Amino acid sequence: MQTFLNLDSSDNEIIYSFENDTAIQSLDKRIKYLVIYGPKKSGKTTIAKKFSTNHNIDLIEKVPNDLNFNKETFLDLNILPAQDEKFFHFLQFFISNDIPLTIFTSETSIENLSNEFYLPDVVSRLKQFNLCNIQNPSNDLLFKLINKYLSLKSITVSEQIIIEVMNHIERTYLSAFEAAKTINYLLYENNHNINLSLIKEHYERL
Repeated sequence: MQTFLNLDSSDNEIIYSFENDTAIQSLDKRIKYLVIYGPKKSGKTTIAKKFSTNHNIDLIEKVPNDLNFNKETFLDLNILPAQDEKFFHFLQFFISNDIPLTIFTSETSIENLSNEFYLPDVVSRLKQFNLCNIQNPSNDLLFKLINKYLSLKSITVSEQIIIEVMNHIERTYLSAFEAAKTINYLLYENNHNINLSLIKEHYERL
């Protein structure tokens, strides 16, 4: 039985910030070979969906067996198949045929392209890509993200409530998502009443 609102859905609104500025500028410039990487919940999929729709770009979520691409493509894949020969042939196909490819991933090993993590042939191909990192959120962005997740479910609380929650969480995108869930839960459990003391007590019990 569901006891509070589901916050797993999101809209296609991109929150522009210095954390994702380099990635978005690179997409605007239509850089031919690009890897955009960043933490979970950092908006990579939202950015991929928005830009693919606006520019008529194919968006795929896995490396296919058949390589029959003829136009610019986005690959949205959290974990890269670093040791997979199929992934090498996928990359090689786009490079050999001069077709633009952008990869969106949470794979942090991309920062250290070495044979320790990747097949040597995959390393050589990925070194032809520009790398763009979406950084963890500042306090300002963290606040906006929590507020966005709440707004998606028509939940409104005072700024002080969000700030108090921020005092107890890490500066990550996933923490912002979980913070909105916590506020949502506390509202439900306390007959839609929430205050600073209630938030402190909740986090002290964790």
